[in-house]
Amino acid sequence: MIKTEQLTRNYGNYRGIFDLTMEIPPGKIFGFIGPNGAGKTTTIKLLCGLYRPTAGQAFINGIPVDRRHRREIKRAIGYMPDHMGSYDQMSVWEYLDFFCAAYRVPKRQRKARVDEVLDLTAAAYMLDYQVDSLSQGMGKRVALAKTLLHDPPVLILDEPASGLDPRARIEMRETIMRLRALGKTILLSSHILPELSSVCDLVGIVEKGRLRAFGTVRDMLARMREHIVLRVRVAEGGDADRAADCCRGQPHVKEALVAGDEVCINYVGPRTDIPGLNRYLVEQGVPVASFMEDEGDLEDAFLHVTREVDATEGTPPKSPAS
Repeated sequence: MIKTEQLTRNYGNYRGIFDLTMEIPPGKIFGFIGPNGAGKTTTIKLLCGLYRPTAGQAFINGIPVDRRHRREIKRAIGYMPDHMGSYDQMSVWEYLDFFCAAYRVPKRQRKARVDEVLDLTAAAYMLDYQVDSLSQGMGKRVALAKTLLHDPPVLILDEPASGLDPRARIEMRETIMRLRALGKTILLSSHILPELSSVCDLVGIVEKGRLRAFGTVRDMLARMREHIVLRVRVAEGGDADRAADCCRGQPHVKEALVAGDEVCINYVGPRTDIPGLNRYLVEQGVPVASFMEDEGDLEDAFLHVTREVDATEGTPPKSPAS
């Protein structure tokens, strides 16, 4: 549904996005992360047709993003920027009706469409509110409602949870999950990594203008880690230090560290041998309350990728001048 082939926008002085190649299937949520200045916003504007690439090509639902297909691309994409824009003197109804007209929704259908998107974003009670009276969380929901007015198959949401309190973040996350259930393909750009971990099917990490990692969080961590991290929690009355000593004597256990009633094990052997370690602990009389693999999270993957880039590239690789 979203595809790029060596997509490049070169501003000079190593700034921009270079050779971006990725593919996001229909109905998936893709988390696009990277530090400030990494190229996320540039990529979003290229996908929306707001910028022209220096080289390469982007496709939305199989349609090339270029001047010849501007109308089709605008119909296919719902873009929600980080800020609503300058519409402070409008009511929410006027704001959404205005964008219905901009999207050429027939006048007789506008009220039903506005009601539908407000219900979907849990913002129906705001219908008569003034835009300048909305809190940041309320404004985000109305902005998302605006993005859905023309029922696009692809949603590009730039920092949808920024500035929101914990409750508003949960509500935004639930709304995004509902949209995926409706078959939308969603690209999320965000700095709030735990939020992305909980909703995204795929993640891309961009650093210094280049895509450094792409895939599921679990797959990325599996490729990056040199070992498996196991966590063993000892039941009440058990001895975590003794459990760690038992682990240290076993094959493939590189390290066993104690933290309270838990033992953290760095394991370098085959996965097929892991159940044997659990069985050995039980045979030695260790009261094992839980034995599981620590899968890590998106923050681990992000830190690994960015540190690796910093270690291997003092400056971004030079690209041809535009």
